[in-house]
Amino acid sequence: MTNNQIRVKLYGVRGSYSPTNGDVTRFGVNTTCLRFDIGKHVVIMDAGSGLINLGFDLINEMKSGESKQNLSRLFLFFTHTHIDHLMGFPYFSMLYLPQTELNVISPSILDYPIADILDTWMSPAFFPVTLSELPSTINFFDFGVNRLAYFYPDDFKLVSVNDKDEQDDSWIARISCIRNFTHPKGGTYLYKIENRNGNFVVFATDIEGFVGGDQRLIQFARNAKILFHDAQYSLNEYQMFQGFGHSTYEMACQVAKEAEVEKLILFHHDPRHTDQELSELENRAQDLFPETYMATESMEFFF
Repeated sequence: MTNNQIRVKLYGVRGSYSPTNGDVTRFGVNTTCLRFDIGKHVVIMDAGSGLINLGFDLINEMKSGESKQNLSRLFLFFTHTHIDHLMGFPYFSMLYLPQTELNVISPSILDYPIADILDTWMSPAFFPVTLSELPSTINFFDFGVNRLAYFYPDDFKLVSVNDKDEQDDSWIARISCIRNFTHPKGGTYLYKIENRNGNFVVFATDIEGFVGGDQRLIQFARNAKILFHDAQYSLNEYQMFQGFGHSTYEMACQVAKEAEVEKLILFHHDPRHTDQELSELENRAQDLFPETYMATESMEFFF
């Protein structure tokens, strides 16, 4: 891993809820959570049940003393806050360490600030430990389509998109987003994570495709190294669940092809899909876009 490279590791790739059958070992059972290692920084996307294992990994890395990253200062972005993208948060081990500083960076969801959402999620009706009782420090930052997150070797900064040309050239990565309204209710945010070399990946989960391809997403993802794209339904399932805010592999492949991305990772697997079904869908997708792969827990990429 070079100085300008970013590592992304998948901790949760399922959608809606964790599978309730036993035939899902190859692709994993946890809901959405990704980890990006950006220089010293650990950046997390979504707090599905995969966040629980990510927390265990961070604890083990702290115990080993071998990590070069700042494991006590973490960054968490949200695409949206439906339960499957939120369920791991109360069980995130790092929240229970007094030295942890968690910076939560998220747009408001349906006009609810992310601080209010997490405070409700950890209220006594739902969980025995409240947000205010946690020994860690949690900072909240508003984000959105008009803002950029810049990461520097030892710091980060949120700026207006109009101020991007004023940033000094020491930044090592930046994160931007667009909003997609096809996922009920309130839509979802799609993220671009870019390094100094101009290489980037796009994370586009919980979206529903359009006939002819989602042109805004195609432009947003053009020439991406990796596109993570929702593909929860088979075509037959989509005919039953149209309007639920999820895509098929055909929709994802069309976007990948038109955007000329290098690699397509199909994401947000239906909890009812078995290993065999997912493998079959992967094979069909590769007929449309050869560099297509089904997301699995513990996948790692560098860009």
